[in-house]
Amino acid sequence: MSNLQFIVFELEKQQYGVKIDFVNGINKVKDFKISPIPNSTSFIEGMINLRGKIIPLYNLRKRFRFEKDGIAKNDELLIANVNDMMMGLIVDEVIDIVRFEEEDIESTNALFTTNMVNKFISSIAKKDEEMIIILDVEKILTVEEKALITPSAKVGDTKTQNI
Repeated sequence: MSNLQFIVFELEKQQYGVKIDFVNGINKVKDFKISPIPNSTSFIEGMINLRGKIIPLYNLRKRFRFEKDGIAKNDELLIANVNDMMMGLIVDEVIDIVRFEEEDIESTNALFTTNMVNKFISSIAKKDEEMIIILDVEKILTVEEKALITPSAKVGDTKTQNI
């Protein structure tokens, strides 16, 4: 039996998780000035300067088409490394780092037909009476949307791009 670790966060009173391996940091939205990106998709909120790196911000409420999709000052940012690119995911609140046994995680393929489930949900984890939706952060963006990420957001790149 192996343990899998996830960062668990909340969006609209539902808990979600992402593998801890993808998370580079957790920050408060209120600690940054968000610069808008003109003519971008609606769920791209803008960009921030995080220790000299330009990080695009994605509003998961908008991405998931939730009714309440604005940003609150208490919202948090999960800074994630996705395919060697850094991006910020705006969430309501980071709850905890949680370990799951493999038997506590069920693939969505075993639960639903493919056309019923959103493409970026990889599985469902059970913790006590809670169900936590496990996201595949590598699939949150389409290939076209990934192309919108600036080259300066690459992991390990120390240069910033003039915008």
